[in-house]
Amino acid sequence: MRIFRSFYARLSAIFLLLILGLGAVSVVIAFNAAGHLFDAVEQLLNRDYAESIAVEIQPIVEAGLHTGDIADAIHYMMVLNPMVEIYLISSGGSIEAYFTHPEEKLLRKEIDTSPLEEFVENNGRGLILGEDPRSLNDKKPFSASRLLMGADEGFVYVILRGQGYDRSLAELRSSYYVRTGFTTFLLALLLTLIVGFSLFFVVTRRLRVLSVAVRAFEHGQMDSRVEIKGSDELGSLARAFNDMAASVETGLEALKEAEGERKELIANISHDLRSPLTSVRGHLETVLLKGTTMPEAKRTEYLETALKNVSSFQRLVEELFDLVRLENRQIEVSMEPFGIAELVQDVVLKLKPQAENAGVTIDAGLSDGLPPVNADIGMIERVLTNLIENALRFTDEGGIVKVELEEVDTGVRVTVIDNGAGIAPEDLPHIFERFYRADKSRDRTVSGTGIGLAIAAEIIALHGGLIDVESTRGKGSRFFFILST
Repeated sequence: MRIFRSFYARLSAIFLLLILGLGAVSVVIAFNAAGHLFDAVEQLLNRDYAESIAVEIQPIVEAGLHTGDIADAIHYMMVLNPMVEIYLISSGGSIEAYFTHPEEKLLRKEIDTSPLEEFVENNGRGLILGEDPRSLNDKKPFSASRLLMGADEGFVYVILRGQGYDRSLAELRSSYYVRTGFTTFLLALLLTLIVGFSLFFVVTRRLRVLSVAVRAFEHGQMDSRVEIKGSDELGSLARAFNDMAASVETGLEALKEAEGERKELIANISHDLRSPLTSVRGHLETVLLKGTTMPEAKRTEYLETALKNVSSFQRLVEELFDLVRLENRQIEVSMEPFGIAELVQDVVLKLKPQAENAGVTIDAGLSDGLPPVNADIGMIERVLTNLIENALRFTDEGGIVKVELEEVDTGVRVTVIDNGAGIAPEDLPHIFERFYRADKSRDRTVSGTGIGLAIAAEIIALHGGLIDVESTRGKGSRFFFILST
């Protein structure tokens, strides 16, 4: 059925079944306990009943058992309480005489006397049931007292609830007791169900709230969360959902950012690849179209320009492959000790012609007594080259680019300083990202592939270090990293 699809409905149905079963068991136990209590009270109240009869008939039975004389003496006691049955029992358990309703017949000729002896010894305290001569299986509350019958010491045995009493009690149970018990059970069941269902509704409310939040999250409401209440399992589940939702939301945001970066990367690569190829094609087509009519000097100029663009294209492809290998940690680092000052001097000398062509002064502030650093000399040379070339690229004519070395606690700090254009604050967090340029126009007025700083950052990361930058717009930049000794 559709109604039982909800957790609340199933939980309520289970609770209802448990209450019905528990109620039925409770009613049975209650009736049995009530009967047991009634037997105990009745036996306690009538514990002296048999003793009174024994006192009355003792003179009559001392000389011998004469039923007629005993019947006359017991008759008035039967009149006072017609529900009892009176038996005279020998010491061996044989029924010597009995006084009951005339229509009732005995089914036993003897009974077990151990309950009678226990009754007499305990003075009737505590419920003790004895065998009913009118039944083969029933046991009933009784009163007993010793009685000397001639030479035999037997018992006066009084069944407190005879057959007439049982018939009357059966009628009452079939009407009043059953009706009262059933009514009480229904009222208790109804009250329990109302309270139980109300409590279940309150307890499962947090589950319903959580279910609504999960469904909302499933349908795209990424900000759907659950208000956490309590420290129980439901509270833990709500916290787990909130953490999961936050993680998924963060992951989706990261995917969106990655998708944007991917699109920008493709656009940047396309631009950087297209530009040299377009230039090469244009120059070569011009040479082919004009043929021998083109002056030799002009032909040479066009071919040299095409070759320069091919070299730029080749360098871009190589750097792309190198960056991918660095990011995937497919390059092994060959660590060795070397003098960082000598390496800086070599790189500065190598780039000095480029600096002179740009009208920029390049200098190395080297300190004496620096300890050797432990690194991959080829990779560190590339880092220095990329940083200095980047500084030259963004420093105007007449500017200065300087490399400083300083010993620190963890090694040697290498700093590349320029007094160029500087970097805007909003661009600083992205400066080491591949193909990122502060100049969004990408007008190519500033040369470069846009991945040199990304390669430098990956190389320093392979060495377990961190490269960083400080910059002020219009005043220049400071790129620095530390190499361990």
